[in-house]
Amino acid sequence: MDESIPRALQPPVAVALAKLVRTFPGPRALPGGLWAEPKWDGYRTVALVEPAGVTLWSRQGKELTRILPDLVSAMEAQVPPGVVLDGEAVIWNGDRLDFEALQRRMVTSKAALPALVQELPASFAAFDVLAVAGQDIRDVPFSGRRKLLEELARDWTAPLNLSPATTDMDLAKDWLKDLSATGVEGLVFKGASQPYEGSRS
Repeated sequence: MDESIPRALQPPVAVALAKLVRTFPGPRALPGGLWAEPKWDGYRTVALVEPAGVTLWSRQGKELTRILPDLVSAMEAQVPPGVVLDGEAVIWNGDRLDFEALQRRMVTSKAALPALVQELPASFAAFDVLAVAGQDIRDVPFSGRRKLLEELARDWTAPLNLSPATTDMDLAKDWLKDLSATGVEGLVFKGASQPYEGSRS
């Protein structure tokens, strides 16, 4: 089976963007019913896993591979070629997310970067999958993509993580209340029957 990345998913990849809402959406607000996920405070990162190696890209199309070597190594070891992941690169400093530590990586020299990586390693929270085994699956409904992502992530170890997601809106409300202390910025809602619709705007 072809393990190369589909042509339509060559970087820069158009990522799905959320629309800000101030109130908790109703159960029929999105097609197929609601899924909720934490909104992480990090760098939105698309990972392209190819036979030749892994490259990481921001939602603006900037390559992040150099500044996230810890995530590159983990993906090369744990994710099969032909996969495209959408997620968030984050750094935990104690029990809080540390966005400034990510920003420091952007301006750190190549020589100084390994010490920074060792001091505050990055983690990856995967919340969607856009290709599996070289096949573009963006037209698959979110509930189906989520099952594929859960299967991919079944044997992952840190720093790779499956971002939690739930259809239980009471649990989602607890997340909204409890996770803010860790630096989580809010929730993202997706419709179970929605395809992945990337936007360059």
